[in-house]
Order: sequence, then structure tokens, then C-alpha cells
Amino acid sequence: MKIRFALYGIMALFIAAPIHTARAQEDSALLDALVKKGVLSDKEAEDVRASEEKEYNSTAASKITLSSSIKSITFYGDLRLRYELRDGTVAPGDVTGNGKIFTTSDSQTRSRWRFRLRFGVMGNLYDNFFYGIRLSTGESYGRSQNVTFGNADSGGNFSNVGSLLAVDRVYLGWKPTDYLTLTGGKFANPLYTTSMVWDDTISPTGAAEQFDKTFDNVEVFATAGQYIYGDSADNGAFATPASAASAASTGINSNYSDIFMFAEQVGFKYNFDKDTFFKGAASFYTYSGTMNGDKNGSVAGLYSSSPFNLSGSSFGTPSGATPGSNISPVQENNSPSYFTGPFVGAASASETNVTGIDDLAVLETPMEFDFKIGPGSVTTGDPKDPKSVVTTTGWSIPMRVFGDFAYNFDADGRSALARDAITAAFNSPTGTGNTGVTGTGAKGSTDALITSGTGFQGVLHSGTGFLDQAAYQVGVEAGSLKKKGDWDGKFYWQSTGYYALDPNLIGADAFNAATNMEGEVVSVSHNWTDGVSSTLTYAHGTPVNNKMATPNPNQDLQLSDIHQYNLFQADLMWKF
Repeated sequence: MKIRFALYGIMALFIAAPIHTARAQEDSALLDALVKKGVLSDKEAEDVRASEEKEYNSTAASKITLSSSIKSITFYGDLRLRYELRDGTVAPGDVTGNGKIFTTSDSQTRSRWRFRLRFGVMGNLYDNFFYGIRLSTGESYGRSQNVTFGNADSGGNFSNVGSLLAVDRVYLGWKPTDYLTLTGGKFANPLYTTSMVWDDTISPTGAAEQFDKTFDNVEVFATAGQYIYGDSADNGAFATPASAASAASTGINSNYSDIFMFAEQVGFKYNFDKDTFFKGAASFYTYSGTMNGDKNGSVAGLYSSSPFNLSGSSFGTPSGATPGSNISPVQENNSPSYFTGPFVGAASASETNVTGIDDLAVLETPMEFDFKIGPGSVTTGDPKDPKSVVTTTGWSIPMRVFGDFAYNFDADGRSALARDAITAAFNSPTGTGNTGVTGTGAKGSTDALITSGTGFQGVLHSGTGFLDQAAYQVGVEAGSLKKKGDWDGKFYWQSTGYYALDPNLIGADAFNAATNMEGEVVSVSHNWTDGVSSTLTYAHGTPVNNKMATPNPNQDLQLSDIHQYNLFQADLMWKF
């Protein structure tokens, strides 16, 4: 609490001092001009300056002292009020958030009133250094920053616990030349990308180097990022390390280490004229410090700390269902489609353990073409006769056609982990190679496994197709929000394959941060004033591959196999 008050105090000091400095400079310039015109004598001007300084010294602002290292300060932020409705429909046999099984199709619907507040300060230091600090709500989940009205937290209803501000960005940078920028800390994503790959609320941590230089009509840019993905204490969240005793025999590293994500991007922007340009880039993402766990068929060791129940001799028909109830109280015979590669939800934790980053080497290629349609300003008449020249302002609409494509070159290995584990679990459900798997189901061959249920067959025969390993987005946007009265409309189609992308980074809104989802998104925005706008957004999604689940680590809808997804958002935004 004291830390937060200290931050607010520092920001208040930053606000007051530059206001006085700027006003003093303007007054001094005015006095000098009056002296030059003979309106005031030098002595009269000095008397005015002394009087103004005396008046200022009697105020609280006079006690503020800025560091000599600060060259400029800019304050900014935004407040967003949102109504949101999310709905996800599941099929029979799917698992709820508490591990129960649906015996008939059902849906989860969440209707919420929410807000988001962000406040930051940034500016320049001397000798080409710069800085930035930003606070944001939603400190517990990096891809939301939203606070839900009426959500009873540890402080009870109407408390402020869920509304606490956290440091969202804090960084220092250096710009040794006009085309080279070096940044370290927690900063805005420096990559040219889309929400298909990166949620726009994520601020990566680590270091980034940016090159940006214009040659005639061509702007060339390149970015390299070294991001600390997880420190050594968090490594077990992404993979289970083997014990030191077994490391020599399994060949698995038993030491925890920091996990790094490396991003390299090159791109260009070609300007046809001041209103028309094409921009494109290619990015490549890799990881280091990950540990693959046990690839010898141990379901619990490789995927989940919760056992996956394979008990019973039949697959796909849960027993013990209560008559008239939609959910069976037992967890047996859960669809093995939940073995989702290096990330899996066990029967008792269907929405967890979906954050694995093994076997990811992703190439991304975002691009766009911007232009304007309409007559714009039309000038008629003879330039030699100024009186005949007439300029008429016509309508002009900014247009943008955009797209993004990504492919995971290690997707085969990512999907093979799931197939190998399911086969091993079926053939030896209680064997030592499957520690943590419960049940006494009969062993069988791969052929028996395939014919025993579509869930097994879906995973065993999926994951190798192009659409399972790739993601793409294509859309069009008309208008832009720059001043009062402006409109903007956007429509795009997006498809994210099961093993295509890092599930921890993709946008949380459009399709609930889920992979194996595709569908359309449409939004319309309007600027009521220069700083206040509203936006209506609708999205509808379905699985890319109906034989597989739609795993997601998102906290909005806790379903792992959404067959129909709908989203509606109504936003009112104030930017300052």
C-alpha cells in the first residue's frame, strides 16, 4: 500500500514541475519581446520576473525538484468500461472445470460488466536515453487487465482488492543513433505482429534491439528480442524435470534453468505516396531452457500432475450418471482428445496444463496494404490565375487490407508426444511406464485403440495436417480513429491450428485464447470526442479439427472442447 502511494506521489511531482517550468519560459519570452518593442524597460521586466518568482515560491509546487537527468516527461493512459458476453457450447463427454463429465451437450455463458485502467509516464533523459513506467489493473492475469464489477474477492463485495494497480511496464532504453534503439526491462512488444500470435496486453520482459532506417521510399526495419519467459523456479510449470538419480539413464536434464524466448524479425515498408504503402515482415520464434520430460510414455510425468482415468472396458459411455442430471459424477472414460500434445488437461483438471512450450519453432509473416478511396481534395482552375483556383474537399476513407500467416516447424514433434502417450497409456494403463494413470482397463493393440472410440482415433490420426500446424488471419479495415466524428470498421477471418502457436501468447478475446479454433471477428468503432470512443465487437468460432479438443489457458471460459463459441463486447474508452 505504501509503495502504491509513493508511486502516485512521484507522478504528482512529475505533473507539477514541468507545468511551472514551461509557463516560466513562456512568460520570460514574452517579457523579452516587450522589452525589444520598448513597451517595458529592462528594470520593469526584471521587477515582473521577481514578482512572479516570489508568488511561485509561496506555493507547494515550489518545493518540487526534478532530477537533472530528466529531459522530458509525457503522461498518458486509458480507461475502458466494457460489457462482455461469452458463450461456449460443448458436446457430450466433455469435461467441466471441476473435472465432471457432461452427459449431454451444454454451454457455459458469462455475462460481465468490467473496467480497465492504465496510467503511465514516459520521456527522454539526456544523452539519448529514455524511460517508461506504466501501472495497470488486472495484475493477476497478463492477458486481461480487466476488473469485473461485483466480483467478490478476498475483500468482499464492493472491495478494492481486485482493482489494485500493478507495474505493467518498466524499462530503460538508449538510442545511440536515429536508426538504432536498445531497450531493457518490461516494455511494449516491439515486434510488428497481430493478435493472432501476440495478445496486445502482453509486455515481454528482457531485452530488445531495433533497427529502423528509411532509404527514399523504402523503410527497412529489424528487431531482435531476448525475452525471459520463465525463471528457474517456474521451469516445472512447463515441463517436469527428472530426478538427479534418473538423469543419467534417461538423458533428461535434472537442473532447473531460466526459460528464454528468442524473436528475430526483418521487414520493410514501401511508400507509394503519402497515403499508400505496403508493409510486411518475417519473424521467427524459438525457445531455450525447456525440458522435455519423460518421452517414454509416462502420461502423468509428461503432461499432468493429476492422473488421467482410463478405467472401464468401454470407451465413450460414462457410467454412474444420475437420472435427469446433465453431468456424471464419475470421471472415467474421459475422451483422450484431451491429451493435447505437450499441454494436456487431465480428467480432474481439464483446463490446466495447457501451457507447454516444447517443440515450438514458429515462423510468422504479418503484412498489410494501406490506401485511401474517394476523391479527397480536388483543385480546379488556372494556377496562373489565383482567383480562378478553387479547392473542394471531398470524402476520403482510409482502407487497410491485412493478413498474417504462421507455421510451427516442430509441430510434428509436438503432436507425436500426444499420440505416443495415448498409445502407451492404453497398452499399459497401470504399468510403471504410466505412473499416475489410474484404472484397470484392458490392454489392447493400436488397432483396438482406434476402434474403441472416436476420441482416441481423433488424436492418433490428427495433428499432422497442414491446418493443425499453421495459423492464418486475413481481413479488411475501413476508416481510422484520429479526431472527433471518425469511424472505423474491421472484419477478419482467423484460423489457429492445434499445434501452430504458443498458447500462452495468443489473443484472449477473439477466440478465448484457444488453439484449434477458427471463425470471424467484426468490430465497429466511433470517436465521440478526440479522446472518447466506443467499440462494438462480435466473434464466432468453431473447431478447426472436430476430432480434437480446443485447449485454452484462458480464465474466461473454462472449457477444453468448445464446439461453438460466441463473443460480444461493448466498450467505452477514454484515452488521455
